[in-house]
Amino acid sequence: MYRFLTPVLLAYFLALLQSTVISEFFPSFLKPDLMIIFITYLGTSPSLFFGASLAFFCGVLYDTFTGSPFGLFSLIYLNLFFLIKFLGKILLLGETILMRLSLVAMAMGCQFLFLFFYFWSGRFLETSPLSPLSLFLPQVLSTMAACWPISRLGHKYVYLGELKPLPPVAQK
Repeated sequence: MYRFLTPVLLAYFLALLQSTVISEFFPSFLKPDLMIIFITYLGTSPSLFFGASLAFFCGVLYDTFTGSPFGLFSLIYLNLFFLIKFLGKILLLGETILMRLSLVAMAMGCQFLFLFFYFWSGRFLETSPLSPLSLFLPQVLSTMAACWPISRLGHKYVYLGELKPLPPVAQK
């Protein structure tokens, strides 16, 4: 029970921290995206069903806490999770810091594209006085700076391995 409850509580804590505390201290173009870091951690874990349901739960939490349209981040985080799982089937994803940083940067880029196509439909580029890519790069860099501590926290306290069946009980 403990190993199922810990990732759920960590997802809840990260969503709450990102939507309240970090939003108060950082400007919107500089705040790190803690949920993307957690989704990349889930994508590199061996569990498919539990990771996908937790990625969807992270999206529901983020939609609820930020007031975004319901289902927007649920769909984005689920897409990112399966994209990372697909990359894990093609590429050899290791536990190095460079691999984590590149996965987080790729996930941030995909999230930007998903938000552009799902939500703004191109009108954001027309109405924004600054280029969205110039606002996007500082957020990617701050998220990459927060990647290693969050990943270490996940490795230390969260177990997302595959469940192995218990050995059969010997009958006498």
